[in-house]
Amino acid sequence: MKYQWHFEVVWENFPIMLSGIGLTIALSILSMLAGAILGMVIALARLSPWTWLRGLAYCYTELFRTTPLLVQIVWVFYVLPLVTGIAFTPFYSGLVAFGLNIAAFMAEIYRAGITSVGQGQTQASLALGMTNAQVMRRILIPQAVTRMIPPIGTMWISLFKDTSLVSAIGVTELMYQARFLAVDTYRPVEIFTVCALIYFVITFPQSIGVNWLYHKYRTRE
Repeated sequence: MKYQWHFEVVWENFPIMLSGIGLTIALSILSMLAGAILGMVIALARLSPWTWLRGLAYCYTELFRTTPLLVQIVWVFYVLPLVTGIAFTPFYSGLVAFGLNIAAFMAEIYRAGITSVGQGQTQASLALGMTNAQVMRRILIPQAVTRMIPPIGTMWISLFKDTSLVSAIGVTELMYQARFLAVDTYRPVEIFTVCALIYFVITFPQSIGVNWLYHKYRTRE
């Protein structure tokens, strides 16, 4: 039996679907900011001369990089209140989970960028009388930034798409609204097709921008 498409259902409820885009964008931006800040702290810990601090930072990054993001979101929302008594709203549960997850990946991006700068520059700077903190601030980080921009852009795009996972805990972002309409209208094929197109329209220009950043800032030996 040939399927009959009825996109008029989508257009009638289009404002409802679009109402979730604001939360999608807000969650993406806030999570990226939180992850970028925390990630720098963890990266510096990974580069610390203290073994115990490097070990803690390593355990953190591996924990969040090797467990499913959806599990982390559900754990923060359902398990954390039982274990600690600290409960968050669905939106803030998603923000905490995304922030912690992104921080682990950002830490590795930062660490890779910093360690990619030749050791000779570090040794020369120390020989000139700079402290380790000055070498990091004046020599390593400025050069590492350009090398980190492309993978950070890729991480942003991945994060923007992954925000759809918080619909599982009731955050009324784009995917949640699509699921609601699919159940309400009994037209999941049309609803989710348009939902995918909305993600594409928003994400594709960002992907082009990331490709441009990659070609502009890629390391040339």
